[in-house]
Amino acid sequence: MASLDDILSAQKNGVIAINSVVKSNQRGQGIVTSLTASAGTLVVAGAGYLVSYTVVVAGSANGLIYNASTVAGATATNALCATDKTSVGVYKVGLAYTDGIVIVPGTGQSINVTYSPG
Repeated sequence: MASLDDILSAQKNGVIAINSVVKSNQRGQGIVTSLTASAGTLVVAGAGYLVSYTVVVAGSANGLIYNASTVAGATATNALCATDKTSVGVYKVGLAYTDGIVIVPGTGQSINVTYSPG
């Protein structure tokens, strides 16, 4: 017959496994949505997963989202993706970043991002 310690250890292992599954699902769906930006903005520093971006106000030029830890460090070599200039809406991205997220909206654009840090 199993001891109380064995039963509690099994329960603990089950909880740890469930938490791992929940954490994986949250990463893919995004945990944080940034404030809406209309100028170059550092959203977060550090590594994580960019889930999507939302064009809140369309503009006349595409913006860019960068893998950078400062606005000044956002260059063509670390661009993650361009933002659609003409259509308001949510755009799925699904990209890992290592340094951080910098948003540089296009002319007239306002955008935000949904991401999972870490």
